[in-house]
Amino acid sequence: MRRYLDVLALVAVLGLVAVACGGDEGGETGTTGATGETSAELQPGGTLELALISDIDYAWDPNKSYYSVTWSYYRCCLLRTLMSYNGKPTSEGGADLVPDIAAEAPQQSSDGLTWTFTLKSGVNYSPPFEDVSVTSGDIVRAIMREADPDASAGGYPFYYSVIEGFDDFTAGKADSISGLETPDDSTLVVTTTQPAGEVPYLFSLSASAPIPPDAEGELMGAAEGHTKDYGRFLVATGPYMFAGTENLDFSLPAEEQQPIAGVEVGKSYQLVRNPSWDPSTDSLRPAYPDAINITIGGDEQDLYNKVVAGELDLVGDGVVPAQLVRQFSTDPTLQPYLHVSQDDVVRYLEMNVAEPPFDDIHVRKAVNLALDKAGMRQVRGGETFGAIAGHIITDGLEDNLLADYDPYATPNSAGDIAAAQAEMAQSKYDTDGDGVCDDPVCDGTLAITDEADPYPDQAALIQQNLEPLGITLDVKAFERTTMYNKCLDPATHNAICLAPGWGKDFPDAYTFGPPLFGSAAIYPSCCNRSLVGASSDLLQESGYEVTEVPNVDAQMDECVALPAGDDRVACWADIDKLLMEEVVPFVPYLFDNNVDITSQRIVNYSFDQFAGLAAWDQLAIAPEAQ
Repeated sequence: MRRYLDVLALVAVLGLVAVACGGDEGGETGTTGATGETSAELQPGGTLELALISDIDYAWDPNKSYYSVTWSYYRCCLLRTLMSYNGKPTSEGGADLVPDIAAEAPQQSSDGLTWTFTLKSGVNYSPPFEDVSVTSGDIVRAIMREADPDASAGGYPFYYSVIEGFDDFTAGKADSISGLETPDDSTLVVTTTQPAGEVPYLFSLSASAPIPPDAEGELMGAAEGHTKDYGRFLVATGPYMFAGTENLDFSLPAEEQQPIAGVEVGKSYQLVRNPSWDPSTDSLRPAYPDAINITIGGDEQDLYNKVVAGELDLVGDGVVPAQLVRQFSTDPTLQPYLHVSQDDVVRYLEMNVAEPPFDDIHVRKAVNLALDKAGMRQVRGGETFGAIAGHIITDGLEDNLLADYDPYATPNSAGDIAAAQAEMAQSKYDTDGDGVCDDPVCDGTLAITDEADPYPDQAALIQQNLEPLGITLDVKAFERTTMYNKCLDPATHNAICLAPGWGKDFPDAYTFGPPLFGSAAIYPSCCNRSLVGASSDLLQESGYEVTEVPNVDAQMDECVALPAGDDRVACWADIDKLLMEEVVPFVPYLFDNNVDITSQRIVNYSFDQFAGLAAWDQLAIAPEAQ
């Protein structure tokens, strides 16, 4: 996924929490309350006080948003979609795709090209459209907006290209999307250009959330004229809406409409209950708080101190400071408010398979064997923050088929220089076979990393690990967005990117495959920084000497065509093994955990496996604190 895990740059902390939280590393906290209450005993009410350290203006637009925080925000609270998730960890069904606005799972045609969704009745919009029910045409409107390159800039329209006619609409060659049909208000028929088992998942993403029509019958309905700022005019379908939404006046020209009062970009957001929301149509969202206040910005340490003091209930995108992890993990009275959950995120080194010396598979394998993964984890904070990774796609997306698979396992996960040198000895860059690169390309190899902690310390460890192989790194550190852009652009000729992380977009390994390793995902379209699948023309245009690199497009296409189920999961597991053994573009080292602390006002916590963050609607406040 292209959500670059800005909120997950973890600091060094003691590895004590796994035991304190009642589980092994990678364990999950469920939805039992911090005080031991069960969901049946929980009482709605009160105002949840949250903080976000960062804010991205465009990201609050559902068609632009490609960020885990906003996806969590939409799923839990503001927007319903045809399909969705229950806001719980995997062990409680949190990775299971279930109907939301849809009345049931979609029906797929025998040729695999057509999907038919049937909508529930009685799902209405928030004021000022409280008398308007969601129809199939409103879903089409959302997908058309995602196909508008101006409205979806920074988003993920590439996922929807599989819908027939989507790309033609994007290119201005058609005034509708031929693969979207609405026989009636409660039926949506989706036709694809090829069998694509991920289609139901695409209709769980916020880009597919319905947009209401306006009185003028404009193509984009309520979003008409708001190409760049629809997030400030958003009409909700979930249990909450922005405060002041009822005062929106869509009868005015877009430029004369006043934005929602409860949205102060870069400062604060205020959510209140949506009076149109009918819980009888929504079994996924308990919506415990009466209101949710969100403040933006501030010093991270200060924000967490406010959580401890009860002035805030949760920092939604922060990194729990080291001393608080120690405090909460060792104090029995605080342990119930420390939450460690297994996320679907992998951290890795990414090697450019077209750039010497990493154009040699033996060098790439040697780096896998040399890396001290345990040391990399310790720099990030120890066992609390994740499990050692032996492959690329997270275990939760492969039903644990590869849980015990690691083709480059080393004693105590600390690296094995002897084994690494034996692999290096087979490389064309080691002419005398002594396990040490003796070609000048290994001296001062360009490596790009993140300038923020803990990446400088990790870069130093990586340098130390690679020196016995004769590889010295010229490490360049940048601000995170700049780092990703430089790693992504083939013209930089970076040899190895030291700081990437990748999390799923939805609970299917498809979101790890084509975006990371597909030829169509190479710059500028998406996220393939290793150049796996690069064409000879692209390599030549970018100034590479090699004319051919590994390509796994055909193998991935076989997985894409399979319906959801065991065969699809097994297919992606095979792709994972193929990448690890025959392509080797990555050195995966950590499967992340998410770590939160909550205030003592909170008596129920749930980890939303879909978003990889706390499920805000399930944070229940103690009655005496309401």
